[in-house]
Amino acid sequence: MRVLHGPVNVGNQPWTLSRAERKLGLKSDVAVNYGTWLGYPADVTVGTYQGKTIVDRLRRSAFGLSAPFKYDVLHYYFGRNFFLWDDYGMAFGRSAAQDKRLLRDVRLAKRLGKRTFMTLQGCDIRLARQSFERNSWTPCHPDRCGAFDSCVKQYDFDRTAMSRVLLPLMDRVFYLNPELGHYVPNGVFLPYANVDLDGVERRPPSGSRRVRIVHAPSDPKTKGTDLIMAALDRLASRYQFELILVQGLPHAEAMELYRSADLAIDQILFGWYGGFAVELMAMGKPVAAFIREEDREYVPSQMWEQLPILRLDPSHLERDLSRILEAPDLLIEYGKRSEEFVRRWHDPAKIARGMIELYEHPEKALSLI
Repeated sequence: MRVLHGPVNVGNQPWTLSRAERKLGLKSDVAVNYGTWLGYPADVTVGTYQGKTIVDRLRRSAFGLSAPFKYDVLHYYFGRNFFLWDDYGMAFGRSAAQDKRLLRDVRLAKRLGKRTFMTLQGCDIRLARQSFERNSWTPCHPDRCGAFDSCVKQYDFDRTAMSRVLLPLMDRVFYLNPELGHYVPNGVFLPYANVDLDGVERRPPSGSRRVRIVHAPSDPKTKGTDLIMAALDRLASRYQFELILVQGLPHAEAMELYRSADLAIDQILFGWYGGFAVELMAMGKPVAAFIREEDREYVPSQMWEQLPILRLDPSHLERDLSRILEAPDLLIEYGKRSEEFVRRWHDPAKIARGMIELYEHPEKALSLI
């Protein structure tokens, strides 16, 4: 079976899943329309960001039209397909004629009898106005996200159009954050598969009374960094800790800093942990984050019950962080639980096996055993 993941690599999910599929005997590749500063890998980088020369356009068009002939499965990500050139400002829903042009690779794949899948990852489908109105804490807030007004005025429309135009052409749709289940009623929750567990060096907490904390916000406002920093500032006179703030580094360099941490503080507005948390838990490190109880129905019950995340309530951050810092000895225990949890629920090999079964039989339930 030949599988193509693309046209973006967000959070390294496509790459790690693709490598796991290769180990199971598939020809599995990752292709992206353009690379980003994060440096996530791909087998094929078709063009350059916002490259609009004739050569750039021809390369993208040729790749998009040839992919359905070369592969049996096209696994798309982030609400995009190979003719939706987001860096050109393209979006679904502007006109029926444009939608038809944007769907060329997908419609060709369907005509050829190929399987198509989509993994949604966050702001590709999250509707800002609905998230703002439904949740007490969310990044979709005028004071939290610089794009909030644009989302409400235009991007929510674009996301709804993508859901209406593109998603019905998928054999299955997955989402990585439980909140997204509100927007994709026919989708299914998929755990992150962004870390090759065989290549992870176990680095549990040091056990020191001086706790080394790492926080790595890709976007400080939406991750709640200001709230975290304010709470830690108030606690600095009472507890011994060191904060490592990781920003703007390529992924490989950031990983070097993560290895030295005793505790990771992840995002506190999204209501779930991110790929960063999985990377740290795989090393045997504990992670603290905000987990939204209202989204529990979208997560497998066993997975929810086994969550090792140290819970943070954005309304009571100082209280919750104080409880963690008062008992640094527990960090080693939570680190062990975190590593076990990742190997149970985030193992790319298990997820790849479940995915391969769905590639062959899309009507089946996703198995993560």
